[in-house]
Amino acid sequence: MPPFLRLIFLLAIILSIAVYVTLRIEELEGQVTELQSQNEDIHSTLSDAESEVSTLKSAVDDLNSAIGEFQYTDWRDVVPTVQSAASEIESAADNIKSSVSEAVSASN
Repeated sequence: MPPFLRLIFLLAIILSIAVYVTLRIEELEGQVTELQSQNEDIHSTLSDAESEVSTLKSAVDDLNSAIGEFQYTDWRDVVPTVQSAASEIESAADNIKSSVSEAVSASN
């Protein structure tokens, strides 16, 4: 093979490799961007869940306080407060479950 053809062949191979590497880099950068977006979504969802945990703790404190009132207050006056606190706990637990499910879905 003449040297001129070898040089053209070598340049064609180098150009092909350069194009492949450039395309692969662009593909990987796109994947990184997508993963960063997913990570932000997961972080946001887990932050929501963390907030719901605080709400749950507050509701548990309210329930404990209401239960403590049974010692000093007529039970008929305390039951609605206990029911309300129990409802808040159930709602907060459902919200936490939902937030965690969203985070799991975002991670897939």
